Amino acid sequence: MNGHDLTKPPIRAGLSRRAVLKGTVAGAAVLATPSLIGRAQAATPTVRIMGVETAALDNWASFEKETGLKVEFTGINSDPGIFRQEVVANAAGERIDIFLMDGGIEDELGAKGFFAPIDPAKVKGWDAAPASVMNSPLAQGPDGKQFGMPVVMNADSFAYYPEVIGEAEPLSYALLFESEKTLGKVSLENTWLTSLPMAATYLKVAGKQAIGDPSNMTPAEAKAVVDFLVARKKAGQFRTLWSTFEESIDLMARKEVVAINCWEPAVKELRKQGKDVRYAFTKEGYNKWMICAYVPKEAATGARAEIVAKALSGFLGGAYAAQIAVLRGYATANAKAGLAYAEAQKMPAEDIESIKANIAKIEKKFAAPLFWQNAAPTNIQAIEAEWERFRQA
Repeated sequence: MNGHDLTKPPIRAGLSRRAVLKGTVAGAAVLATPSLIGRAQAATPTVRIMGVETAALDNWASFEKETGLKVEFTGINSDPGIFRQEVVANAAGERIDIFLMDGGIEDELGAKGFFAPIDPAKVKGWDAAPASVMNSPLAQGPDGKQFGMPVVMNADSFAYYPEVIGEAEPLSYALLFESEKTLGKVSLENTWLTSLPMAATYLKVAGKQAIGDPSNMTPAEAKAVVDFLVARKKAGQFRTLWSTFEESIDLMARKEVVAINCWEPAVKELRKQGKDVRYAFTKEGYNKWMICAYVPKEAATGARAEIVAKALSGFLGGAYAAQIAVLRGYATANAKAGLAYAEAQKMPAEDIESIKANIAKIEKKFAAPLFWQNAAPTNIQAIEAEWERFRQA
């Protein structure tokens, strides 16, 4: 492995992809982000938000102007365990108005009464968003209660050097898992959350393995996927596993690997360095994910409820959609509101083109059938055990 040990323990085991963008320290329970905090003014209500850092704007001024609120944002790792501790053990709902966390967590915390159901009628822009997105199982509890509101989302695949691959898109995940072109020059993200469902999707679509839902596999399905990955590991397919955002960029920048299932912002960084790297459109589908807004039960009534409704409306509004598209390449549930806002506000032409391209990208990728990332699969313990078997093989 030329110095990279595939059995090396993960730096951030269990964290999902949006946990540590640009050096956010892994393992910290709650990450204070003073630069993201808008100080409350005496006469202006403040919405207190706790969420994953990549859902935050670097400047909330336009959002605040649109909503009439001041924003106080506290960053947190997207580790479901850390979030659960804040909500359950540390009673974060007493001091936080809105949580922004990976979709799916409501199946547990909503059902246990820690989240209040959201009334779509009180959120401006709800009806303008696709019902298929707003009613996603990642936003609703098992009984169909609307505990979450989709805030940002994307559809992940893999980055590659076109000069090496030499194929026209759409590409196949075979380039990651079993290709002579990339043998020994591939890196996978060091987490079951993304790498296992991607491998499962490839095997399912290629007809090599019967798998129902790649993001919610049975123990037998997870075992079959890991059997395949172990065989490919022994064949020398994988150069290494990556665990931090910077590591994924470095591996590609030095061409130590030529294909990697990284986050799309990594491709933006590489292209800024002049690297001809692309983020693949694929044949099999994408790792589609969303961060949802959740309302703690303590904030569901009185003045806090009014503040929450304004803030949720802001997340479906134009200011937030325009900024997050340019900043991260992410889409909101009402992405076209961002384009309308950008044009009305006469944002720079390159930003408007970036928003247009982002909308087209999301529409194309989300039309693919597979699969929605699931941070809380039914058989999580079996899946985690299988992933560890792969790492140790």
